[in-house]
Amino acid sequence: MAESMKKQVYRRFVEEVINKGNLDIIPELYHPDYVDHSAPPGIPHTGTIFEQVAQIPKMFRGAFPDVHFVIESMVDEGDWVATRVTGTAQHLGRPFMGVPPTGRKVVWTSFGFFRVQDNKIIEHWGAPDLGGLREQITKPAEPGSLDEMRAVVARYVYEVNMQNYDAFDEFVDPGFIDHNPIPGQKPGIPGLKDAYRAFSDAFPDVWFTFSDLIAEGDTVVGRGVIEGTHNGNFMGIPPTNKKIYWTGTRVFKAANGKVTEGWINFDMLALMQQMGVGG
Repeated sequence: MAESMKKQVYRRFVEEVINKGNLDIIPELYHPDYVDHSAPPGIPHTGTIFEQVAQIPKMFRGAFPDVHFVIESMVDEGDWVATRVTGTAQHLGRPFMGVPPTGRKVVWTSFGFFRVQDNKIIEHWGAPDLGGLREQITKPAEPGSLDEMRAVVARYVYEVNMQNYDAFDEFVDPGFIDHNPIPGQKPGIPGLKDAYRAFSDAFPDVWFTFSDLIAEGDTVVGRGVIEGTHNGNFMGIPPTNKKIYWTGTRVFKAANGKVTEGWINFDMLALMQQMGVGG
């Protein structure tokens, strides 16, 4: 039997807005008089209704870039649709509920009760298991486990994003080997700090977002997207004040809760081209 229009509206929200991050279709799915009776803590209540709705997928996708919801069941009667979904993700992005990224893989459930009017969602009550989700990302990793290694690398990238390079002293081995140093880079942690400072001087708002992070043995590999505004001199290129996006891959060796070696490869050609170099 074909799904009712109410179920189709909710399915589009899950599959397109949550799973794909397509926020542009929110006005098609939500009524201008929409009321959310159970918005998560910290969600802003400013801007248009549609901008407020967008804050929830932004929050989840910001903390869990690979978030994916599966609809387990939907029941509708009258104006109402009741839903049960399962979310899966890896905590790789921004802090969630005050917890910095941990690299943890998580699974949680959420129940929702939606009222639909004129084929648009106008009212919502929800019960996501935020307590269970937070418990998963705050659970201490077993020493030497893959969870610990992913957590160390996730923290490494987060502290880089926050430009808190002094934190390297806590989780980077003093004998750290950088296999792709910048010209003139000193060895160990001091050189690593200087290399990142040179980069953030050129791109003060630089931010790396993981798309994937996997681990095996003593090795962790992550790939993702880097973005930043070219406000400073970079490799002799004066500031263009352009917002620039490029991809990168990081490989780390880890032992005893610290990173010991690192390799990096990023799309230098795309970076230079966006700054007007190399055609």
